[in-house]
Formats: sequence, structure tokens, C-alpha cells
Amino acid sequence: MLARALLIVAALIGLYLLFRWLRRSPWRLWAGRAAITVGITGFLLLLTVRGGAEVALPMLVGLAPLLIRWLNARRPSFPNDTDAPSQSTVTTRFLNMTLDHRTGAMQGQILEGRFAGRSLGELSLQELLALRQECLGDPQSQAVLETYLDRHAEPGWRDEAQHHDSQTRSNAASAAMSHAEALQVLGIAPDATRQEIEAAYRRLIQKLHPDHGGSAYLATQLNRARDVLLRS
Repeated sequence: MLARALLIVAALIGLYLLFRWLRRSPWRLWAGRAAITVGITGFLLLLTVRGGAEVALPMLVGLAPLLIRWLNARRPSFPNDTDAPSQSTVTTRFLNMTLDHRTGAMQGQILEGRFAGRSLGELSLQELLALRQECLGDPQSQAVLETYLDRHAEPGWRDEAQHHDSQTRSNAASAAMSHAEALQVLGIAPDATRQEIEAAYRRLIQKLHPDHGGSAYLATQLNRARDVLLRS
């Protein structure tokens, strides 16, 4: 009688330890396997209590390691396991970027240019687009920054970037043409009014535009001349 009581106590302790192990494991993702394990263990325990300890207890002792090994072998891997890295880092000429694997959020430190030493999160959209202009000479930095903008900027940032690029090119081209050169291109007097500038531009662009037999270079020169004169 005492031997049977000790066997029952041992079986209960074993079942308790098995349940504790199951609670520490992500069993919800594989509840079917856990249910099978618990069912087999419960059946053997019930058999032990009802007088079949001589057969059930050795089976329970022998099956327990096999069941645990079976569960471990089929255990799914999770992205937040302690042995898996939670972040990755990419360094380019202009940027040091960090990606959080769990949230997908990106953070970046600027390494070069007029924004050097600042983080991307501190910059406004216009400043980010100005930084993108600086990154155009380094395709890797440009690609990383555009990925950051896709994730964190307003959905229409690419349209804003096109406008920004166009304005930057226009400003650079206009800066290369003097006021006197602009007057000469449009063929107008130094004291020409805004209306006279626009009229001269329209008259010439109709003749020199590529669609009307002109050339792209001459049309660009007309655009530059008009921009220089209208800003002066």
C-alpha cells in the first residue's frame, strides 16, 4: 500500500513539473500537440491511481522524455526569441541607419553634409528633401533615405521631392546666367516691365520650342532668362 502511495505521489509530482514546463512554453501556437501530451499523461496517471501503477508508472517515466523531446523538436521559432537580434544597422557615406525588426521603425544618424550630427527624426520634410539632394551622389545613401521617407514621411513626399528637385535645378541654372545675359537672350531693354518680359518669352518660346522645330537647349535658355529677370 505504501509503495502504491509513493508511486502516486511521484506521478503527481511528474505531472506538476510537466505542466509547469508547458506553461513556460508558447504552447498556444501548438495547442494540439500539448493536448495530446497532457492526455497521454493524464491517462497514465488515472491508470496508476486505479491500481495499474506497475504498468502505468514505467510507461509514464519512459514516455515523458520522449514527449518533451517531440514537443521541442516541433517548437516554432519566434522573432522575439532572446537569441535573435532585434535590430540591424546599415552604414553608408551619409547615414547610419538602424531598423527595429519588431516594429519596422527606422532611425538614422547623419554622418556627412550640412546636417551632420543630427538625427533624421529631427528634420522637417523640406530638410529631409534637401538631405536627399546631397545624397544623390551616393546611390546607397539615397536608397536608404528614400526607404526611411517611405516609412515615416507623408504619403505624397515623392511629388514634393520632384518639385523640390525641379526648383533646385532651376535655381542652379538661373544662378549661372547673369541679368545682362538674360536681357540679351530675350532681346529686351534693361527697364522692361514684367509684362514685357512675359510677352517676349511667349513670343520666342513659340518659335524655339522643340515641338515647333526649335531645340531643347534654346528653350532651356529662354526659361532660364525669364526666371532670372522675374526674380530680379
